[in-house]
Amino acid sequence: MKQILVTGAKGQVGLEVCERLLFLGYRVIACGHAELDITSDNEVTSLFDSTQIDLVINCAAYTAVDKAEDEEKAAYAVNALGPKNLAAECRSRDIPLIHISTDYVYDNGKSGPHTEEESLNTRCVYGKTKLFGERFILDSGCRAVILRASWIFGRYGKNFVKAMANLASSRDTLKVVCDELGNPTPARALSDDICFIADSILTKDFDSYGIYNYCGYPEIVRNDFARVILDKAQSIGIISHDVNVLPITSEEFGAKAKRPADSRMNCDSFAKTFRRNLPDWREYLEETLRGL
Repeated sequence: MKQILVTGAKGQVGLEVCERLLFLGYRVIACGHAELDITSDNEVTSLFDSTQIDLVINCAAYTAVDKAEDEEKAAYAVNALGPKNLAAECRSRDIPLIHISTDYVYDNGKSGPHTEEESLNTRCVYGKTKLFGERFILDSGCRAVILRASWIFGRYGKNFVKAMANLASSRDTLKVVCDELGNPTPARALSDDICFIADSILTKDFDSYGIYNYCGYPEIVRNDFARVILDKAQSIGIISHDVNVLPITSEEFGAKAKRPADSRMNCDSFAKTFRRNLPDWREYLEETLRGL
């Protein structure tokens, strides 16, 4: 039976990936930071030396976007050096790697939907460190699938959907930025498609390695996303009162890290290559909210 290493296994995507892989019948080596520090090349090498690994799925990431501005070294270690260490071992042992990147690499001043071929830029530490991670993987020469995902939310961990519902439970008004346009991505759908790719790599003649955009549809502005979340939360009884969403600019909000104004992504390459439909994120809101 094939054995798959999942790093970041206790995060919102990692937990979903592990559940799906076990359902598919794979053996899973589920590693959170306590079990494997991917920033340590010695720890990574030791694990690969001592364990049969047929494929790696890297779900580990430093995702505290604003905090990263003050903790650049820590963000770089997890988002750049970690993937570099994993990719180096995968390359030397000819093990395939699936890695999750971000829409923040498209903070290039262009309007979306962004495609994988266009020039990249990012104005924040989080985005820069994730871009370094991508480049380290590509430079390693390992067989890799890199998925650029955006606005991830799901049943596990912290995310925007849960944050809006939690804040609304004790407030009548929420201030949400109105100048960020993008695509929410359900963690469970992303995880299902990651596992589909993993299964294809391990059971078929797979040659579709590369970088792919992956996100949910439809596109939406951040404050409108909040309104949809709160409407759903109210309809299923998670909150019992009306909540006003007050639109403000990113400058007015004053977040430390600069986010992309338009990170919409064109996912045609993923859909055509893997013959998979991209998810409608609205269908995943209820299960996320019921996980509060």
